[in-house]
Amino acid sequence: MRVATWCVGGLDSRLEYICHWLARRKPDLVAFQKTFVATGNVPVEVLRRAGYESVFYSRDGEFRNGWGVAVLCRMSRAKPTIVQAGLPGQSDRSARFLTVRSGDLEFSSVYAPYGNPGKNGFDGALERKIEWMKLLRDHLETHRERAEQRVLAGDFNVVTEGRARPRTLNRTRAERDALARVMELGFVDLYRHRHPEGDNGYNYGFDTSKPVTSRLHRVLGTDAVARRVRKTWVDLEYREKIEGLTSSRWPQGAPVIVDLR
Repeated sequence: MRVATWCVGGLDSRLEYICHWLARRKPDLVAFQKTFVATGNVPVEVLRRAGYESVFYSRDGEFRNGWGVAVLCRMSRAKPTIVQAGLPGQSDRSARFLTVRSGDLEFSSVYAPYGNPGKNGFDGALERKIEWMKLLRDHLETHRERAEQRVLAGDFNVVTEGRARPRTLNRTRAERDALARVMELGFVDLYRHRHPEGDNGYNYGFDTSKPVTSRLHRVLGTDAVARRVRKTWVDLEYREKIEGLTSSRWPQGAPVIVDLR
């Protein structure tokens, strides 16, 4: 079984590129973030022809349609059913959390807020992110016994590598502590657990002299999932142009892939 996460930065403009990746890598479940697509424009049929059922969560009319998150499920698996769209009680209207169930696995796409310091100031942006992370933890704790096998995949907007910086968003101790409290519920960072040498930098493949990290992107799994891990990797080939796809834009971010037994 193969699961993955990818912050694509716009589904429509990268659809050809994404379908190329789906055909080559054949993931069973994929979490997308920053889909930027309204509900009525979701390319369900295109993705179905590519072999995937898709579930999208958007906030139509919000900034970039609420950012948007999605889960794709390979048709050979059990059809995904929505468990949760959005976090209960959040004041942030953005579409940042979506959970589906496929077989005995609960799979979530997560896009934590950056906080927009340009609009909210540093303190306001930090407060917004911490509040959202607390709601995420509360939601997960409330439903802790619902699924033994659970995966949270996405862009958590927290840098855990290197020294904490008190006035640099994504790198503060408060953000790291908020993420740690989520993981205390029994989650393992599946990529970092397999590649601890990558924790010493913030490298997404741009510096070939350093170990590759998964950057802000994480695939968190419960212990039951962590015991099944066979391989984890950052698919750097899809951070670049692909020959033959000249009409398609490509994301600067790369997918993070976890192969399970």
